[in-house]
Amino acid sequence: MDRNAKRKIIILVLLTGIIALFHYLTPTEPHDYHKIHIVLRKLYFLPPVMAAAWFGLRGACFTALAVSLLFILHAFLDWPGNYMEQANQVGELAGFWLAAVIPGWLFDRQRSLLRELANANEETLLGLVSALDLRERNTRLHSQRVREYTELLAKRYGVDEKMRREIGFGALLHDVGKIAVPDSILLKPDKLTDEEWQEMRKHPAAGYRIVQRISFLKEAAEVVHAHHERYDGTGYPRGLKGDAIPLGARLFMVADVYDALTSQRPYKPALAHEDAATEIQKQKGTQLDPEVVTTFMAIEPAELLQIAERYHDANSKDNFR
Repeated sequence: MDRNAKRKIIILVLLTGIIALFHYLTPTEPHDYHKIHIVLRKLYFLPPVMAAAWFGLRGACFTALAVSLLFILHAFLDWPGNYMEQANQVGELAGFWLAAVIPGWLFDRQRSLLRELANANEETLLGLVSALDLRERNTRLHSQRVREYTELLAKRYGVDEKMRREIGFGALLHDVGKIAVPDSILLKPDKLTDEEWQEMRKHPAAGYRIVQRISFLKEAAEVVHAHHERYDGTGYPRGLKGDAIPLGARLFMVADVYDALTSQRPYKPALAHEDAATEIQKQKGTQLDPEVVTTFMAIEPAELLQIAERYHDANSKDNFR
């Protein structure tokens, strides 16, 4: 359970407790107090509705049960003699469950539809990235793999779930700007000229312009823009230094270096995990954020292997043996 969910549960518990406390302490006589007593009973509807909005049907039902028990206990201790008042309280008790079940179901349905939409958007992005990987003749799903490395590192660094997802999209789309790089440069087997390097170095800014137009990818766009910056300020395109580099990009850079080192390329063999970790340590404070490197080093190699296995990368798996 994340911190935000715990905070919401605490709010619900406190709110329900406060309503119950005043409900129990407020007498039904004289008439003015009775009016306040009735208002407090109506406030019992609030926690189930809030729980429905925050936690869906299941959370709303748990909250309605707690409210009902408190309400029934008070009714047992102070059961009214008036028949109409008795019927009114029974109706209110049924109302608590209606206020929980109907909004809870609707919120669950809305959440399900939004999840389906998010999955459709993600599948579209994965299709685009797969095409870009194939364009570079990279058949090892580099972008998808480095995304998972980045999200794992972000989780260990203490980044919340929402931000991890956004950083993950940035890692997935980090090279989308290469769509603007001519094939004669992108696929050139020989060393690039100075002019060609200048053209290649435009791809982070080009990617940023593409991604930042999509409303739910605003944070991801910052990762795309800064993924070739260096911690010591010698990177490109803006020469950002230290904490001026967005956190998502600093996390991505470590994951990207690790993936590059442990993946076989036409110009180099893949390194074993231990050798890759040693190389990453050497880049602490120059290319890579020292704190992020320290967090990365605390990750068990087996967790990184699981990511490699998900993408059926035989070469990467061999490097952990």
